Amino acid sequence: MKITSAEFIISNQDVSKCPNSGIPEYAFIGRSNVGKSSLINMLVNQKSLAKTSGRPGKTQLINHFLINKSWHLVDLPGYGYARVSKSSKAKFQKFITKYFEKREQLI
Repeated sequence: MKITSAEFIISNQDVSKCPNSGIPEYAFIGRSNVGKSSLINMLVNQKSLAKTSGRPGKTQLINHFLINKSWHLVDLPGYGYARVSKSSKAKFQKFITKYFEKREQLI
């Protein structure tokens, strides 16, 4: 599949505020600083669509990107190496778990 368009839609930590368009979503989840955001940028052939950093834990929200106006790529917060408080890690875990439980369009 050729990706012809990619645009940032929304960042948030409230699953109820995620796009409700009903189109498929493909989410990236994994440890902090493994390259999830860099992979998204490579797939869409843009250097800075998804924000990247050398510091683990840069992605702290659910980020939706509309691809070819027909599906979403979703960049989820990393886990494991992020230098954040235990309460922040617990909050990440809570909204990521809720995301996986509630998003029917998740592929």
